[in-house]
Amino acid sequence: MSAIPLRERLGPLVEREYRLLFAATTITTLGDAIAAIALAFAVLDLHGAGATDLGIVIATRQGANAAVLVLGGVLSDRLPRQRVLAAASLVQGGAQAATAGFVLTGRASIALLTGLQALYGAGQGFVLPAEIGLVPQTVSAERLQQANALRGLTRNLLWVIGPAVGGAIVVAGSPGLALLIDAATFAAAAALLARIVLVPRVALATSRFFGELREGWREFVSRTWLWAAVVLFGVGNVFFMFWNVLGPVVAKEDLDGAGAWATILVANGAGAVAGGVLAYRLRPERPMVAAVAWPMLYALQPASLAAGAPTWLVSGAAFVGGFAIAVHLTLWVTILQHEVPEHARSRVSSYDALGSFVLTPLGTAIAGPLAAGLGTANALWLAASVALATSGSILLIPSVWSIRRRQAATTLGA
Repeated sequence: MSAIPLRERLGPLVEREYRLLFAATTITTLGDAIAAIALAFAVLDLHGAGATDLGIVIATRQGANAAVLVLGGVLSDRLPRQRVLAAASLVQGGAQAATAGFVLTGRASIALLTGLQALYGAGQGFVLPAEIGLVPQTVSAERLQQANALRGLTRNLLWVIGPAVGGAIVVAGSPGLALLIDAATFAAAAALLARIVLVPRVALATSRFFGELREGWREFVSRTWLWAAVVLFGVGNVFFMFWNVLGPVVAKEDLDGAGAWATILVANGAGAVAGGVLAYRLRPERPMVAAVAWPMLYALQPASLAAGAPTWLVSGAAFVGGFAIAVHLTLWVTILQHEVPEHARSRVSSYDALGSFVLTPLGTAIAGPLAAGLGTANALWLAASVALATSGSILLIPSVWSIRRRQAATTLGA
């Protein structure tokens, strides 16, 4: 039996520019996973601070992110994307370094942390459009799905490991130390991104900002499979948030409390890692159909909670849900990169992200009141039903079925 060639074993990592991008995004993902729990305790450790204050800080960061997404798409289609990412890393790193400084010196306040996390969120808003446009420039087209799967797999794995590391740092030292580590990862990422060298993109006639917005919007709405799926997934994501809000409530009241919920979340993360492994090799003949069908399995998560299932069964449903979402995300991003012209890819991805996630804060806000009015179990059954209905509706769109697997060319750069 012959040995598998090194290039085949390494997959997309054999290509230098992708390797640099992968290293940069991996480092910052680890930093963010470590810092997530640290930020929460940095806020909650302040005198008189509570859940409302933490909600304000996080909501402000999310709002700033959403506010600049479309701008990030325009600039990422106009400028070298690796430079946009490097600049965003420096903004995010600066915000985290300042946050760490105030926390470590005992001078932090809700107002300061809110302002700095708004700055962080603004930097973060440039990341997704730039990354989605940059990945196909750094890897040969036949390895594109592998590249997306590898990034997703690594991200999911780090979000299993990172919070545990962050928690240990918070317990042993200070939230500020974990935030400082996060800041350092952004500086390292910017240095790696600066080393990426790409084939120059085709120069396009420069138009005004709003003209570029309109051009990106035309590309977005010209594809029925895209805009319709984004609208329906956006509705589904409102109810997707019920899991995060009502899950801990069910765990506290009907299961074994925080320990049970931690077990369920670990299972969900493990499922996402396993899904990333499958997505690395999966080659469906109709990738859009697969990308829409897989998320239907997520309905098992809220349904298991609604049915009063024991912890082990909810954990199994969470594993399946994490697995399905990981496969969906890899296929979805790859389809977007294949089907949208290079010059508009970042703008279209920004409209995709905005439409998909702009309503998620609404889901967080209404989960509690709906559970109070309908009952927790009924609210969770509603969430499961919407997950099935939205994906099922997308499958009724003819153009979803017309997208087939591509035999892609191998040219890099654009």
